[in-house]
Amino acid sequence: MENRERLVILTTPSRGDGVRLHVERAVDTHGKKMDLLMKQLPHMETAIETLRDGTGDILAMSAFDWQHFDTSELSIAGLLTRKEPTWVLVADDKPEYLENEAVVICDNELLRRQMRRMRPDIVLKTSASLASDVGDLVHFESLESAERWSWLEGQRKKGVIDGFIAPRAIHSDYRFKGRRHTLGLQRDSSEQNRERFIPPPLHGFTLLVTRQGFLPSTIQGMLDPSAHLAYRLESAMLESLDDDLQPITGIFVEQRKISTILKKARENDDEIVLNSLTDPEKPTKKALRPGPRVEMMIETLNPSGTVTAACERMVITEDSHVGMVNLLREFIHLITIMTTDHEATKRKIPGMPDAFSEASPKLLDFDEN
Repeated sequence: MENRERLVILTTPSRGDGVRLHVERAVDTHGKKMDLLMKQLPHMETAIETLRDGTGDILAMSAFDWQHFDTSELSIAGLLTRKEPTWVLVADDKPEYLENEAVVICDNELLRRQMRRMRPDIVLKTSASLASDVGDLVHFESLESAERWSWLEGQRKKGVIDGFIAPRAIHSDYRFKGRRHTLGLQRDSSEQNRERFIPPPLHGFTLLVTRQGFLPSTIQGMLDPSAHLAYRLESAMLESLDDDLQPITGIFVEQRKISTILKKARENDDEIVLNSLTDPEKPTKKALRPGPRVEMMIETLNPSGTVTAACERMVITEDSHVGMVNLLREFIHLITIMTTDHEATKRKIPGMPDAFSEASPKLLDFDEN
């Protein structure tokens, strides 16, 4: 091992966000080349104060912890490689194979709407409503957040429910007996007939937080610049949305190698993606613009899941900020159009049916019954 100063990395017990296991594996991997010591503290508040006091050098936390706790005088040195942010259905069958009117528990409103889009027949309930239905609400409300997932698994094994939807990190922590079915982005050509689930933003990130003045180069080997870029873009997109849109909007940003994108596009015969990768300034139409691409996706749905507003953009890394701004502009403009009543007009547009000029209600209604 190289002769380096020992770095103390602070963490907390598993909190259902995957950070504890993620940083433990990172310490095991990079500890072969660096002098790293992981120290677990009972609470995030205690860990933050320990970092401020100088007893520790680095604190691992989720993106949600960074938003929730007082992190003044601290800074983000970088991020570990992002863990898979998609959510999972814990059930015996895939979502498309569940019985008609199967009962599924989901507390996240975005995932509820996406599931209705895929399977409008499924009966979706919240965990609290289930606890009330089975006469166990008082006990359920007395449970810690982590214990409630085990309670849900117990209800599934008893046959009271057919499944429940949870963040992937929750499933990894608890190792439920039920099979895990990814509610994913469906990039594989064999899954093109399945609905796509753009996940809630900021899941899967592990932030390495330090006191101001700490040199990120000290732990450069542990950091993933592409994860840091995705975190910054997703955070900026989320903060730019109105408060009422944030809980019902899926956002996903990822930097991908051009070879990976090409392989998937050719498998799926996606001419739009293939054309977007070519350089119009090159004499040959097949010439590719060099470098990785940053893929950005955003979507929201009405409560019944029957109408979706979605935008996507793929740009070179250098244009990621401008691409994010343009994507947001397109998304907000799209929502404005879709949530506005279409007034009747006397103007006839060549090629459009007569119904186009007639009055019609807004296409996207966030307040539908």
